[in-house]
Amino acid sequence: MPIQQTEQKTTPLAPGQDQKLEVAELIGVVYTEIPPVEQRHLLSQILKPLGLLSLAAVANGVFARLWLRGDSQHEHLRLDDAHNLPPSDIVTLVHFVQQVSAETIEGLASTLCTSPTLVGSAAAAMLLRVLMRRIQERSERHREGRRGARPAGAH
Repeated sequence: MPIQQTEQKTTPLAPGQDQKLEVAELIGVVYTEIPPVEQRHLLSQILKPLGLLSLAAVANGVFARLWLRGDSQHEHLRLDDAHNLPPSDIVTLVHFVQQVSAETIEGLASTLCTSPTLVGSAAAAMLLRVLMRRIQERSERHREGRRGARPAGAH
């Protein structure tokens, strides 16, 4: 009996989409490598641009539930909750946040540079490289846009 091979159909990614997936997956790996205190700090940074309604829409609402049952007004996430999240939920969250605020994800570069825990992490080094490349590309596009803009009234 011959073995049937199924043909996988791939949906072409929009420009920059593969880079967003790469960043989300790298953050998921980095997240698993850091201690719970840093996980909570990193997660808090990623969650900053999202409101409670947005949190409810991501990963079946797991982040909204965690936010609501946090330790205090200042620490919305409990340490053990942040530590027990599966990397797949972190990847889903990061992918969502990139749609809302790419600047938030790019802002993680400074956290990566200052974390003594991540100094020897290959995943953190790769993530930092990708984020720095994105920041540089955004800066170049911004400069090109400013050069092409004409002052009001110019013909």
